Amino acid sequence: MAARIGISKTDVIDTAYELLGETQNVQAVTMTAVAARLGIRVQSLYAHVDGAKGLEREIALRSLQKLAQRLSQAAMGVAGIDAVRSVLHAQFDFALTHPAEFSASIYPPGTDAQILEAIEDVNYPMHKILHDAGIDELVIIHWGRLVLSAISGYSALHQNGQLTLPISTKDSMDYIINVLVADMGEKLATSQMISS
Repeated sequence: MAARIGISKTDVIDTAYELLGETQNVQAVTMTAVAARLGIRVQSLYAHVDGAKGLEREIALRSLQKLAQRLSQAAMGVAGIDAVRSVLHAQFDFALTHPAEFSASIYPPGTDAQILEAIEDVNYPMHKILHDAGIDELVIIHWGRLVLSAISGYSALHQNGQLTLPISTKDSMDYIINVLVADMGEKLATSQMISS
């Protein structure tokens, strides 16, 4: 079925993203909700997205692109451990200030070339920093999974109001970043000893 004149794919994704920001819940951004916001029938959305999975993919793609831009900016003008710290701070900040977008960005790519490229763009700033420092690829992958697990878990606890002790959640975030930076600092030192 043809879409209503004046409604574009960009309008659909923009509307879905608005709903994501309002609800902070990926599951709340349904075809029905998007169609209602646009004032069209659900069937009309199929001219722009491949059903609910297609809508989810578009939200993931935009979230990944936004995150990649933030991390690239964070890596500019810094190097070494300072760059690692800067990128980690940007990633944590994105997850805590845009939890639904961060959640949407954790998306299984399969063989989707666009999603794979977007994930690569997200990983590029940190991977480049660590590759340039001589860190082994396997170590980068393991450490990257550690970082993602820490940020994802902390963001979920923060969003769900489960961090209830009378201690600043920002201080705890800084503590986690310090631990991750210290761990990578040890790996950098070991890598430099091996290469020298």
